[in-house]
Amino acid sequence: MRVSTCSQHRTGLGWNLYPIVFGVVVSGAIGLTGCKQEALDPVQTVEWYKSHEEERTAMVTKCHNNPGQLASTPNCVNAQQAVSDIFRGK
Repeated sequence: MRVSTCSQHRTGLGWNLYPIVFGVVVSGAIGLTGCKQEALDPVQTVEWYKSHEEERTAMVTKCHNNPGQLASTPNCVNAQQAVSDIFRGK
C-alpha cells in the first residue's frame, strides 16, 4: 500500500500561471511608458500658434526650459515655427 502526502500532489495553479502573469505585467508597464502628458496634449498647427500669442509664448517657454525632452515634440516644433514665421513677417 502506498500512502501519498499533500506535498507530492500540486494543487492550485502554482507556477503554471507565472509566464502569463509576467507577460501581462510587462505589457502593462510598456504600455504606460508612452503615456506622457506631451503625448496626450492635442497637437496645434503653426497657424493656430500664430493666432494665439499667449499659448505660443507658453509653449515656447516650456520647450526652452526642457529641450532635451520636448524640443522634438510636434507642439514645440509648431510653436517655434510660428515664432520664426512671425519674426520673418510671414
